[in-house]
Amino acid sequence: MGQKSARSRDRSSHRSTTASQKKQPREESQRKKVEPRKYYHWYDEPDDIGIPIDSSFVKDVVKREMASCDATNMEKFLNKRGGESIFYWLQGPKKKMKVRTLKKFCITFNIDFDELERKGIILGPNIYPVDMYSIGFIKLKTHVLNEGRVSLRKYKLYIVLTLGYSNQDPVLLKYFADAVKEAGGTRGEPCLETYALVLYASSVLARALKVSGFPFGRKTRSNPSLDSLLERDPELFRYHIQATLTEEGWCSLRIKSRRARFDIAWGRSVDITDKLSKEQKEQINRLIEEKGRRKISIRIIRNPDIRSIVELNPPTSLDQEVFLFSIFHKGKELPDGRPTRVHLSKEGRITAFWEIHFTRPNLIDLIHSEYGMLPGTWKANRLENLYEIYRKYRGRKLTDEEIQKIGKAKEENPHKIPVEWISEKVQELFPGVKWGKDVGRIRRKLGRIEKA
Repeated sequence: MGQKSARSRDRSSHRSTTASQKKQPREESQRKKVEPRKYYHWYDEPDDIGIPIDSSFVKDVVKREMASCDATNMEKFLNKRGGESIFYWLQGPKKKMKVRTLKKFCITFNIDFDELERKGIILGPNIYPVDMYSIGFIKLKTHVLNEGRVSLRKYKLYIVLTLGYSNQDPVLLKYFADAVKEAGGTRGEPCLETYALVLYASSVLARALKVSGFPFGRKTRSNPSLDSLLERDPELFRYHIQATLTEEGWCSLRIKSRRARFDIAWGRSVDITDKLSKEQKEQINRLIEEKGRRKISIRIIRNPDIRSIVELNPPTSLDQEVFLFSIFHKGKELPDGRPTRVHLSKEGRITAFWEIHFTRPNLIDLIHSEYGMLPGTWKANRLENLYEIYRKYRGRKLTDEEIQKIGKAKEENPHKIPVEWISEKVQELFPGVKWGKDVGRIRRKLGRIEKA
């Protein structure tokens, strides 16, 4: 499954010995995962979460039970059964009932928790139970793994889990919004924040993601796994790769020895700070200081022990993506993911960035024809345009005129998304957003102001 690149002999030797050591455990780990629960119910929610309830159902149950024992005073009746909170809720605006109160109601009147979901007693906008095996939920997981985040935030007096997604392509925000809707959640309107457009979704999905095994916080440190369902469903895996190529990947067209070269790749980062000794961290810090930048190439790290730690600790999701590619494309000689650089954060954390590149013509065609990027996105359009000109000229030496045509195609399809295109797509996909037409504001927030 691994394709050896032209590296130094010591590294090639190290990779060949470690590959046999870790390939089998990786493959076994795919099958030994504990399956996540299928549903996230209302009663799985924290006790302080408020849930919109059909108050007439609650009132009817209480009145029926009162009639069965000839009770006339609701407050005394409920107080006697420890249901003071139910009484106060019935006297209030009846918007939402806290989970602890709803559980108390069900226990007091012998109502099956699941009955509230079956009979539609729980009102929108969130739909219980959340099916954590649904297509929408698995798609949502992919988007959150790439450009989303489940994080803890302070809201009034509470600390809550939130779910957000950020990108500069409005079309990708729409894909995220569609996945949220398909998973049974709700979302707000896109916000224009520093360097990105951001979309927040209902926190019930954040809590369901956590229960499904997706950790909250920085993904470089939590190092999340892929959902196990991707291995069983080729179409879901296809969507996962499409989204990952669009959100975490890139393509490039260049000229080498007067020949067209194409590259499709994506990358992921993983925190290795706790894997390193104090002396190894100090060595990396010295290299960072010498180079005068926080990111350095893996090639300048000469210490074999540090190199070994980096190479034996890939991002889990990237490792599993390589494995699943080998499952779905048996007989293909596929590339390995490889570390390319390390980064030192302002907090002193050290992360390694890994990449996987598809450069051989048959693999480029495979990725393009069977996967590609999510349709309608800026990157998908760019991929199509550059791939077409690459396919037209590949396999032979190019004339000066053809080289100029390739250069012009690259200029017409820049990597950075034009602000005007962003504005146009926001207005098309999220017509209620007020800032969508304000090209100047979008340019300032995304840092596109030209320096004088």
